[in-house]
Amino acid sequence: MLSANPPYEYQVTKNGQTKEAGADVRLVKKVAAQLGVKYQIKTMDLDGLLPALQAGKVDMLITSLSPTPERKQGAKFSKIYYKSTNTLVVPKNKLTQYQSSDNFAHATIAVVNNSTQDALIKKQFPHANIKRLAKVTDLALAVNNGKADAFAMDVPTATILLRQNPNLAMTKWRHDDSSLGAAIALPKNSSQDLVQAVNKVINNNKDSYAKWVQYYAQHGDVN
Repeated sequence: MLSANPPYEYQVTKNGQTKEAGADVRLVKKVAAQLGVKYQIKTMDLDGLLPALQAGKVDMLITSLSPTPERKQGAKFSKIYYKSTNTLVVPKNKLTQYQSSDNFAHATIAVVNNSTQDALIKKQFPHANIKRLAKVTDLALAVNNGKADAFAMDVPTATILLRQNPNLAMTKWRHDDSSLGAAIALPKNSSQDLVQAVNKVINNNKDSYAKWVQYYAQHGDVN
């Protein structure tokens, strides 16, 4: 999973020890319990997730990953376990300049490389300058430093970033894509029994997951 993708997964340091927290970490524990196995969490950048799965370095990806057609070519996916709304964040003192989607037509918009927002912004604003960055925490930094006019992120994650960056604000722009959502990625050759076992966990915890997201959006932070 990703090292800094709150409220889904992120690292916290307490008493000199670093551990993973977030809604996806809670889901990992549920999946491991259902399968009767011990788990070990590995963190990496988004670009490294699918290659690690395909190389057998990890057994599954539980990291709010959307099952896009491109990703389905290299992995088998569970059913969707969560959908969120996307937004655009800008400097608070420039909020009045971004009252409609037309204001973003030629803007520089920061996204996490190869993320859901990357594909979304490319589709919604084909003439915008997309600035692709490695980590969620890089997005606010790019806007704060004037290297991007805005950044695109789902509302729960943006809520946390705004708490840490009170000089930024969410615009009125929102977008829901019914074809996308978060799913668990498994090796392409995974058995149907494994997929069904994972889907059973999702069925039993879908409502709980939404509550976990709300909880960590209010209480989570990024180191």
